[in-house]
Amino acid sequence: MYPSPRITFKEVKRRLKVDHERLLSILNRQSTYKRTRAWLHPSFQAVFLFRIANYCRARSWNTLGRLIWQFNLFWTGADISEHADILEGFVVMHPIGVAVMGTAGKNLSLGACAGLGGETGKTEDIGAGPGFCLLGDNITIASHSGVLGPVSIGDNVNIGAVVVVTRNIESNTDVLSYEIRTLSNAKT
Repeated sequence: MYPSPRITFKEVKRRLKVDHERLLSILNRQSTYKRTRAWLHPSFQAVFLFRIANYCRARSWNTLGRLIWQFNLFWTGADISEHADILEGFVVMHPIGVAVMGTAGKNLSLGACAGLGGETGKTEDIGAGPGFCLLGDNITIASHSGVLGPVSIGDNVNIGAVVVVTRNIESNTDVLSYEIRTLSNAKT
């Protein structure tokens, strides 16, 4: 994450397109009303402002990136740092109270008041910056849950509501309360 790759505006637009399509698919599964656009949905606005702030920071326009981050916090309630490195398919269903600082792969989904972040006093760097978490692809973090510290989370992990993860989690795992089960055993 430090320093983030210098992404192009074309890449930002591509990621935003994937983010928008993924949000639409989730919204259309949850409702009988079928949407064709979600540009003004608070979830997309939070992700859009993050992507622009992240682009500004990658271009060394630090003050502008910081101002856009601050506006995102004010406008949507989402504290998604411009330093975070999140690939396409990012969805924040309820942006108020969400806090994100770390690195994540494709298709990260966050519920209300969910977050990723560092742990005070931890300086270990696992690839996301000193003290920050590193997440794989297809991660879902439910409401009021979080991943804290230099923690590595594998691919295809679902973190249930009101769970704080402070240790490494293998791929294909459900983390429900204090119990950890592999996905193959979780659906029985």
